[in-house]
Amino acid sequence: MRRLLPLLSLLAFTLPLAAEDKAPSPPEGFTAIFNGKNLDGWSGSDKYWSVEDGCLTGVTDGKLDYNRFITWKGGQVKNFELRVKVKVTKGGNSGLQYRGKERPDLGEWVVTGYQCDVVPAREDYNGMLYEERGRRILAHTGEKVVIDPQGQPWVVGKLPTQVFPPDEWHDYRVLVEGNHHQHWIDGVQTVDVIDLDETGRALEGVIAVQVHVGPVMKIQYKDFFVKHLPADLPLLTPAQAPVPADAVKVVPQGGGKPKKQESK
Repeated sequence: MRRLLPLLSLLAFTLPLAAEDKAPSPPEGFTAIFNGKNLDGWSGSDKYWSVEDGCLTGVTDGKLDYNRFITWKGGQVKNFELRVKVKVTKGGNSGLQYRGKERPDLGEWVVTGYQCDVVPAREDYNGMLYEERGRRILAHTGEKVVIDPQGQPWVVGKLPTQVFPPDEWHDYRVLVEGNHHQHWIDGVQTVDVIDLDETGRALEGVIAVQVHVGPVMKIQYKDFFVKHLPADLPLLTPAQAPVPADAVKVVPQGGGKPKKQESK
């Protein structure tokens, strides 16, 4: 038995760690903001949020009366790159909130601000840029947009779109530099937005994720990484991002897609 003890001790050091004991390994320059074990560092209701299979998991019963969020408490972000793997059930709706603001005056666990949408049922919504409780749809998926100084978003170009099915893991990426916002899903760029609206835009705020009103759903996030970029990146100006004469207005929320969009 004495001869076995050194061997057992050696095995204890050489056997691989169980998956649940491994901390996520961030890419170079990135920091993990979810530890895969518990909700330490996050603030939200345990009625909706938990850790399941190493994932930050949100669930609803279909009776949610308004959208709820869980917020990362590691500080505000200004210029940054975010990467995270996301899986949502069919019919589910969620979003990656960034440069957001916690608003308990509007309701429990409410966060306003920019959002990269997670809506696999809508090819024109999945990965779009939305502003929660603000200017709402700023760019549909597949649109290059300039938001003018008065807050009106204009489509100035198009991007190819792709379907990203529910119940599968997808890589979401958000890059924000000054007032330039870009989103990707699985390496496919979904929006490119320049926000010239000094009154409506936000230049820093919190990161949060959402459970949405609507059908019963489950949303899961894992490998949640953020890289902070220099705080003094320049803001693009109207002269650098002019709205061309043939630009068309972004379709308002609930307006569907009109047969003929209004030109500038």
